[in-house]
Amino acid sequence: MNKYSEQKSVTELTAEKIREAIILGSFPLGTKLSEQKLADLYEVSRSPVREALVLLQIEGLVRIFPKRGSFVFSPDERTIVDLCEHRNVLETVSLKLGIERNHASLLSGLELGIDQMQTAIETKNTKDYSLGDLKFHRTIIASSGNRSMIAVYETTIGRLIALRTHLFTVSGVQTDRSMSEHIEILRACEKKDIARAQAICTEHINHLAEHVADANLKSTF
Repeated sequence: MNKYSEQKSVTELTAEKIREAIILGSFPLGTKLSEQKLADLYEVSRSPVREALVLLQIEGLVRIFPKRGSFVFSPDERTIVDLCEHRNVLETVSLKLGIERNHASLLSGLELGIDQMQTAIETKNTKDYSLGDLKFHRTIIASSGNRSMIAVYETTIGRLIALRTHLFTVSGVQTDRSMSEHIEILRACEKKDIARAQAICTEHINHLAEHVADANLKSTF
């Protein structure tokens, strides 16, 4: 393995760690990210941290400003609407394809996500709830069997899950409705009721924008 490959792998690993920390709320929305502190935290040099932040800026999780530094993204209303519309298109199409192509694996993955969310509710662990939520919705996309949609989804889901984590942990949004909608989607998929599953999914996704508006989250940049 050459030097470039080694450095690239360290960069990708560092990006994964920072991405997870943002998604799970360890680095809250709008937080300034110190390259040196991140390097110390992950026991790497500043170079892969700097490159990792550039990768995460492409995904929209980080914003880099000359002479000001790097910050965890902070959403504006238009960005949230765009993300929800984009996610809705991908997930509703994937539900149809998943029910038609990979019904058994779709149901299995949805059940695993719901089980994790239910356990998280019982233990009052909002980060685990977000992980279960992520597992649930990734299952929908994966069940489509469409590699292009899976790849595109991964570039946008991070910001949405980070927003959900913020809402559940910081803004105190309750998980009751969210959990109920996940179960309804599963039940519709069990019956192979594509139209019903898509309708609930659309409603579920749109609630994120409503929660953000209610919490009065605004971009600081």
